[in-house]
Amino acid sequence: MAEIVVPLFDRSAPFDPAGDFESFLKDVPAKWVVYLMADADNRPVQLLCVKNLRASLKRRLGGEETTLGPSKRVNYRDLVRHVHWRRVESAFEADWLYYEAARLIFPQTYAGMVGFRPAWFVHVNPENPFPRYVKTTDIGKSGLLLGPVEDKHAAANLIELIEDLFDLCRYYHILIEAPAGRACAYKEMGKCPAPCDGSVSMEQYRALIEWSARVLVDPAEEIRGHTRRMQLAAAELRFETAAKIKTLIDQLGRLGKGPNRHVGLLKDFRYLSLQHGPREGTAKVFLISPGRIEEIAGLISEPARPGEVLRVALETSERRGADVDATGAERVGIVAHQLFSAKHRGVFLRLERIDEKAIVKGYRDLRKQAPQEQVEGEGEGVLKELQSL
Repeated sequence: MAEIVVPLFDRSAPFDPAGDFESFLKDVPAKWVVYLMADADNRPVQLLCVKNLRASLKRRLGGEETTLGPSKRVNYRDLVRHVHWRRVESAFEADWLYYEAARLIFPQTYAGMVGFRPAWFVHVNPENPFPRYVKTTDIGKSGLLLGPVEDKHAAANLIELIEDLFDLCRYYHILIEAPAGRACAYKEMGKCPAPCDGSVSMEQYRALIEWSARVLVDPAEEIRGHTRRMQLAAAELRFETAAKIKTLIDQLGRLGKGPNRHVGLLKDFRYLSLQHGPREGTAKVFLISPGRIEEIAGLISEPARPGEVLRVALETSERRGADVDATGAERVGIVAHQLFSAKHRGVFLRLERIDEKAIVKGYRDLRKQAPQEQVEGEGEGVLKELQSL
């Protein structure tokens, strides 16, 4: 076992099994924390996220044996000599810090033990000889990565929607034969331009793919254009045409809703997140950029100078690139899980769309949410747990 990376935790306490246990417990908070128990050489024993550190240590270090498996038991009181922790006040902060701790402390095994879900995107590269949309969790690819979407099923459904909206090729094995392929029934139905048999060139088809991706990111202008067409058709009493356009508008509207509500280019995966702070009325400000999460400010009350918060966020974001490695992809997954969680809490503001008023409103919206930290009590509230034994 390797020695732990202590700086991740900002509080620690030595544990002496021969000392006054009640005095030891008084020195630790009955609060929500990510914490690590370590041995005399500061090697990791157990990493946990709990809602009540004091109750957790009372149970684990109070002398009772804890079962690790069918036949293996350990007495933490005999083994643990250091406790390191860091307070958290939100599920988002807890997920993030627990992940970072697990990655640093258990670098070889954390991925299979932490259980975070990956973020799902759809990928397309319009410059490929035969481009097509595919669902993926590999966000290190070249080309356009659009997402996140809620899950793999939502990604598959989104691809089907795009193919229907823009009459894209449904049979890739035929497309790669272009221009010598044999067109399928979709050409006869007028639902595919048939690049496979040369009806349109691959250059034209790649342009269609590129246009579809632009609309996927920002469907509003396309919806406005079709709305004007629908209104004109209705004014001219062409009701059948107006009805068809209305159906198209409804389909386009699905691009920014439900499981597709957070779709954007990966390079624009930039948020300012406001989460509850340690006391009522306080907030922590997190900057999210592709592959990175960092706490950049703390608010003790409603920001009197929201422009300063925005300035720090924008300047910091500009220094962050858009390249995402494997670790960065896992962080994107943490954020995506929070964005789509049924118990979604905190406030997430798209950085490219916010101004000073949005920050103030975000703070006020956060105040309307009940703090996520439980009141001091007897239960430890174990949320996550990793053991080195």
